Amino acid sequence: MCRMVVFTGSCTRCGDSQTWEDLTQHLSCLEAKNNGSFGECEAGVFSEQHDFDHECERCAEEDEGVGDIEDEEMTFTAYSTTTSTGKRGADSTTTNESSNGRKKQRTSAEPTAESAV
Repeated sequence: MCRMVVFTGSCTRCGDSQTWEDLTQHLSCLEAKNNGSFGECEAGVFSEQHDFDHECERCAEEDEGVGDIEDEEMTFTAYSTTTSTGKRGADSTTTNESSNGRKKQRTSAEPTAESAV
């Protein structure tokens, strides 16, 4: 016997009843697998229904823009606290770079194998 597991419930925001199609599972028995398709067996399909309350897609899309405002406020707060501490960021004078943007090359007094050839 094949099993179909269906999740139904209501939206946690608007209260509309929903069937969560993306969570529905079709579990084929061995006979149906050998016949090539879900439900193609003598015993048929047993359907289980489970309760699952979740925010629907429409309500989730409406709520999507709220996080952007909080992120901007957090970025401004983080920027203002770093500038008020008086700490400097790293610049080219504190790193091992010359004015033309290249790294300084180490020189040694001993000749290397490449320079001897």
